[in-house]
Amino acid sequence: MKQLVMTSLLAVATTPALAHPGEHDHLTGLESAGEHLLGSPFHQLMFVAAIGGLVLIFSLVRQARKAKKQQAAGRAS
Repeated sequence: MKQLVMTSLLAVATTPALAHPGEHDHLTGLESAGEHLLGSPFHQLMFVAAIGGLVLIFSLVRQARKAKKQQAAGRAS
């Protein structure tokens, strides 16, 4: 399982930057950056994809731990 998580992280880290066209000079503070991130469909899609990926990784790790515990309990009895 650790190998799956590490492989996934490395695969994501080596992808090219998916930058959208446009200037970002208007981002002078946290508030304007937040408005830009929440107002742009591109950023919203990336945010949803990132959350989905985290949920998937979390559920896979949790499932693997549960299976490992059940396997250990089966050996003990």
